[in-house]
Amino acid sequence: MRRLALLLPLALTACDFPSRGEQATVCAVMTLRAQPGIDRFGAVPPGVERRAQAQATAYGPGMMGGYRISWWGLCSGRQRTDTTDMVLIGPEPWALTKGGVRADGRQVTYGTCYHRNTDDGWKTVACRINP
Repeated sequence: MRRLALLLPLALTACDFPSRGEQATVCAVMTLRAQPGIDRFGAVPPGVERRAQAQATAYGPGMMGGYRISWWGLCSGRQRTDTTDMVLIGPEPWALTKGGVRADGRQVTYGTCYHRNTDDGWKTVACRINP
């Protein structure tokens, strides 16, 4: 028990928690109505996906995350995590949500929604189902 108490601070420092500003951005994107893997509309902005894959900060539901994936934290309110597996923030002014429907633990559909930060807040520009 004593060893566990000594290891707990070390384990918590290994978690990558979002800052307050990052947390607010992730929560704002997650409250949008678009659902990756379900919705399909709009024109996918050219080049955004590739730049996001190279430059964005990735957030996911797990506290320990994975390779370059930080925990997306706790959002109060109406965030939609039913199909979202990952949120990519950046490069400005873009954010992408990725995910899809699962059945019996198996991925059935997978898609990406593209969100743009405007003067009026975050707006969903397009969603597509990945082939």
